[in-house]
Amino acid sequence: MATASTVTGWSPTERITSELRQQFPQQVFEEKDSAYKSLQDSYWSGNQKSLKPRCFFQPHSTEDLAQAIALCAKARCPFGLKSGGHGHFAGQSCLDGGVQLDLIKLNSISIDRSKGTVLVGSGCTWRSVYTKLQREGLIAVGGRSADVGVGGFLVGGGLSFYAARLGWGINNVRSFEVVLGDGRIVTASRESEPNLFRALRGGGSNLGIITAFELETYPYSGMWGGRTLIESQHARQAIEAYGGFVQQLKPELDPKGHTIIIFTNDEGPLQIIQYLVYTEPVADLLMFDGLRQVPTVESSLGMTDYLTLAGDIADLQHGDGDRANVATLTLKLDLELLNFAFDVYVEEASPIAPRIRGTMEFHALPRTFSPADNVYGLDNTEGPLISFLLIFSTSLEKHNAELIATQQRIIGRVKDEAERRSLYHPFLFSNYAGEWQDVIGSYGEQNLKFLSQVAEAYDPEQVFQQLQSGSFKVSGHSREKKL
Repeated sequence: MATASTVTGWSPTERITSELRQQFPQQVFEEKDSAYKSLQDSYWSGNQKSLKPRCFFQPHSTEDLAQAIALCAKARCPFGLKSGGHGHFAGQSCLDGGVQLDLIKLNSISIDRSKGTVLVGSGCTWRSVYTKLQREGLIAVGGRSADVGVGGFLVGGGLSFYAARLGWGINNVRSFEVVLGDGRIVTASRESEPNLFRALRGGGSNLGIITAFELETYPYSGMWGGRTLIESQHARQAIEAYGGFVQQLKPELDPKGHTIIIFTNDEGPLQIIQYLVYTEPVADLLMFDGLRQVPTVESSLGMTDYLTLAGDIADLQHGDGDRANVATLTLKLDLELLNFAFDVYVEEASPIAPRIRGTMEFHALPRTFSPADNVYGLDNTEGPLISFLLIFSTSLEKHNAELIATQQRIIGRVKDEAERRSLYHPFLFSNYAGEWQDVIGSYGEQNLKFLSQVAEAYDPEQVFQQLQSGSFKVSGHSREKKL
């Protein structure tokens, strides 16, 4: 009987699809299979749902994935990689044609109390991780939205409710299990493969596929916090309270607080949503007084837990399949600049609200405590940095170009004003960046050089530069896409 390797005239994708089907008959799903459509619909953004891989492959182990990568690399077959599927633009974690690797079965969670860690598979969501950890009186530095995948969140850096206290999510990874482009499986830590370990802390999809994260765990006994709803006439007061709160989040004071402020036209007239969180079960602390003095029309503040808060944010994000696109900019904390950004957002987003839903958010970025923590180039930063985030979505593909053009115009206007005031920072947070933004280049020349050297050492055949769909490649960092 002929095998895929003996059939001539087939494309690399056809050969690898056939080969995988022979080796893993219950783990490959083609368009003719009933499960294909549900897998295609499992993405958060409609931009990704609309793509049609030649097949989906679900590895049940790291070894399965390593075999698939080795096959794709040898045949030069394009592939995509999905953890939780929360990417926004077309091709971020899916592809047309090619082999779509779906890590959903790599979902083990194993606590090691002797080491103070938990080993988490890349296919887990944070909902499953928190459910298990909270029962054990433990927590890890993970996503603020329960249904975001562990893999994509951490590879992008990761903002958590513990941001001011414990830094980036990726900085709380003790080791990575990684499949390299030639199919080898290695463990990267400070002691083993230290250059790869550091490069993975910000290097995105340039170096290998992480199949498991060994995360630091911390004692946990609950939280205080919740969501408030604020009417638009109180926007200035809300921004002032937000800035005052972020300014006081210093390690030498009390870094256990966290807040998010959201301005949205998602459901009609502009509304303001504020999340207030304290990462210990202590209520009504003075540090929240400024935020709580802003008049609200709804409030869920009270004793709670991480899973409940993360579930609430997941509900707010609701994966309704609209074509979502995000973009970001990093600003030094300044109230006048935040108010300027708000004014620009309202001016640009309001006229298109009937066809394009808009949201603007401010997120305080974690501190980087030493240059070895990651490759972001933020270790010498003075004062708080704010990620200015835009999330725009539309139900119709024909509005995509207008949507992205509006985002780019807002980003450009706010960037120009920030530069004029000497309040601009070049860093771009990968999890919030648009397809057209130069994330890798924003880390600075020294870190870019380091990433390029590590990528060349661990992926000399450029498997992850040339074959894997996705974003923010070392090889293309300087080529911002013109849309």
